[in-house]
Amino acid sequence: MSPPTLWSSRLEDDLQCKAMRCDSSLLGFPLRMESNVMPSFVKDWAARASYRVQTKVGYRFLRTKRFGLDWLDDAARIAREAWHPSFTKLDVVFDVGANVGQTASKLVQRICPKAIYSFEPVESTFAQLKANTRTLPSVHCLNYGLSDVNANSSIHIYESSVYASTCDRTPVMSPENETYLRTDTIKLKTLDKARAELGVEKIDLLKIDTEGADLRTIQGAQASLQSKAIGLIVFEFYRPSDATGASGTFFPVDAALVSHGYRLVAFYTDHVHSDRSTGIYNALYMPEPQ
Repeated sequence: MSPPTLWSSRLEDDLQCKAMRCDSSLLGFPLRMESNVMPSFVKDWAARASYRVQTKVGYRFLRTKRFGLDWLDDAARIAREAWHPSFTKLDVVFDVGANVGQTASKLVQRICPKAIYSFEPVESTFAQLKANTRTLPSVHCLNYGLSDVNANSSIHIYESSVYASTCDRTPVMSPENETYLRTDTIKLKTLDKARAELGVEKIDLLKIDTEGADLRTIQGAQASLQSKAIGLIVFEFYRPSDATGASGTFFPVDAALVSHGYRLVAFYTDHVHSDRSTGIYNALYMPEPQ
């Protein structure tokens, strides 16, 4: 058996100590020690258990409380530990680019917000969103998108609904997922206007996944950002920057958020292309401490 990796050594030590204390719940049988010498079979058992835990449940990350694995876990931790005095709970969530309710369902299951506003502008996808969240009373479905204008716009629809985008083309799509179906007309509002119409005083968590148009959503939230009516923000991007001005890049959104007093917390990698310099990443931001 190959030895456990270096970072699991603390777990292995813990397991060995429990074995030395005759922890029958771990070993499955009582163990008596006459000296401090650890028998080889106990060392082997501890090493196997350590390796099993490290590979199956990510013990290292749980033990060290490392950021950058799951943005929702990190957001909940930041609120729970009161990193910012104005945002100590995740009660109100704006889910921009809700698609068919994947994020809304996850939010209900894991943090149970008081209100989730799910924005989905494509009619066919919106119908699925409503159907999928009909048993979730905290989810409010809205059939428009959040952008930098209050107007109608065109959106390109692909075979997979998650790729629908108001941008001409998003670089993350793989060839097998680029089957174009049609262009629809959708309704767009700024976040500032939507927040006022909905009577929402404060957004604890803003999640943006608009297939390359995330910067436009931020640009439509100027008043809310300036007044710190938005707490944690997570958005999707495909690459740090692009010389051609392609959508879905990180640095323009970062600059917009930093200009309003927000700071980066962590990055999250969902997918990396093997044959092109792009992927699917998310970034988590929060207001600078007061």
